[in-house]
Parts: sequence; C-alpha cells; structure tokens
Amino acid sequence: MESNDLPADLASLRDAELARDELAGSVVFPRGHDLAIGAAVTVQVATTALGLAVDQAWARWALAGGVVLFGVVAAAQLWRFARLNGVRIGGFASKVVFGSAATASFGYAIAMVVAYAAAARDVWWLTGLAAVGGGLVYVLSGRRWLQGYRHEPARLGAAESTLWVALVVALAVAGLVLLVLER
Repeated sequence: MESNDLPADLASLRDAELARDELAGSVVFPRGHDLAIGAAVTVQVATTALGLAVDQAWARWALAGGVVLFGVVAAAQLWRFARLNGVRIGGFASKVVFGSAATASFGYAIAMVVAYAAAARDVWWLTGLAAVGGGLVYVLSGRRWLQGYRHEPARLGAAESTLWVALVVALAVAGLVLLVLER
C-alpha cells in the first residue's frame, strides 16, 4: 500500500520530529532529583559493602534495606519525572535512574569495589567516601544524559533492551545471594 500524498507524509514526519525536539528541549528533572538519587545510591553502596563485609544478621538486613531504599527512590523518581514532563522516556529510566549509562555503571562499579575492600579492612571512612563518590558520579552521569538528550532525543531517548536489563539484574542478584550465602 503506497501513499499518493508523499509531500503531506513528509510534512507530517517533519512536524513530528520538530515536536519531539521541542519536547526534548523542555524536559527537566523533578526538584530534588539529584539529591534523592545520589543519596539512594550512596546509601545502597555503603549498606552493600557493610552487609558483605560484616558477618552479622543486622548487616545483611542493612544491605537489604539499602536495596529497598534505592527501589523506592527509583520508583518515586520515575513517577515524578513522568508527572512533571507529561511523558515517560525510556532513556531516563534506564540510563539515569537505573544507571545503565557507561559513566554511571563504571562509577558505581568502582565505588562498590572500593567500598567493599575498605569495609573488609575496617577502613570505614574510605567506605563512606567511596559510597559518596559513587552517588556523585551517578548524579553527574544523569546530568550529562539530560544535556545530551536535549540535543539528540532520538539517540538518547531509547531505553536498554528489557532482556538485557533483566539478564544483568538476574546476574547481580545471583552474585549478591552467593556472596551472602558464602558468609
């Protein structure tokens, strides 16, 4: 089935692209987003290091609490973003909130390794510093995504593959369970 009205189709496509670009230029983070997501990541990194380094039930509960806190903050940020901007953007959810952007992932991984190594050696000030650093890198990565999205919404608006995200989460949870069970 071919269209006999090609110039009208092209005009409609151009109008849709202009509307997308206009929307992208007006997208903002909810007030307090940086503080909320940065603090949640900081707490989650610190409690995970604590839960893995300290062989006591309360420490494992702290680890679980950090994961739950991050989940609650993430859900709240997704809801607030959609309500404020009137749209859901997959790239915001995957790259900003869940940290699949390269900078956020790399910063988070380094923070987690340093925090755990420090906690395992009872260097708690370094555990805290690494956790704060991980939260800060996460926030800066989100800010970088927002600036890029405003200029290239077609490229940065897409989310990661659901299958890929599910696989990574499953592997992370399995690894965490094995680490806790080894203790």
